[in-house]
Amino acid sequence: NVVKIGRPGYKVTKIRDPGSRQFGLLFEITYPEVTDETKPRHRFMSAYEQHVEPPNRQYQYLLFAAEPYETVAFKVQSREVDMRPGKFWSHWDMDTRKFTLQFFFRNPTRSYAGTGAAASIGHSHINPLNPYLAPPPV
Repeated sequence: NVVKIGRPGYKVTKIRDPGSRQFGLLFEITYPEVTDETKPRHRFMSAYEQHVEPPNRQYQYLLFAAEPYETVAFKVQSREVDMRPGKFWSHWDMDTRKFTLQFFFRNPTRSYAGTGAAASIGHSHINPLNPYLAPPPV
């Protein structure tokens, strides 16, 4: 077992793609005490997987972890994340010990708006990383 030394430093910036007008988030997590062999990890977590708050399908959590720091989680909208190159990326800078992750949410599409299961549950944005909000059948 590794003794946790506290939370890492972090900075979160709201961003918008000037061309597509997509809303996104830029996370900068600083881990000054990690070893050279350690690479930070991240993952999206459904609101139903966590046990800190009552589940709310409008949100998901983005977790960051690197030993010996505590895992930190950020509550973000449960919208579809654009995974295309240039829209979703991460980088670990060994020199500055800073992990950077940027992603954009997909813009609303007309194919889901007002029809099918997405409209019946009040969501026009379905996140493929959230197993509890499946897209409507095709």
